[in-house]
Amino acid sequence: MSDESGLDTAAIDKLRQLGGEKFVGDMIGLFFQYAPERLAAARAAKQAGDLQAVEKAAHALKSSAGQIGARRVQDLATQIEKLAMEQQADAIGLLLPQLEEAITQVKPLLERKQNRPPL
Repeated sequence: MSDESGLDTAAIDKLRQLGGEKFVGDMIGLFFQYAPERLAAARAAKQAGDLQAVEKAAHALKSSAGQIGARRVQDLATQIEKLAMEQQADAIGLLLPQLEEAITQVKPLLERKQNRPPL
């Protein structure tokens, strides 16, 4: 089930079924580490005019966000990846701040899932 924040809690539930609470916490922790790195890489690549590197960073972020159910982040990363393939640098520049905001918005929701006590 996805809520207005763009978090698909079914993805978290699936991770929980696969590996338990620790696995959920570990995966969310990796996303917290990985998302800012990939966002920074996309921004730097955009500044350098390296749209192939933007595409690569967005693809990695898309995959990571999908695993933990951060659907808005995943959707924006998908759009950025597609725009990079189409050489649409200006449009990418408009979406990167939205991507950063989506990451910021989903973080407290994921933190609550990460810190959920075992059943």
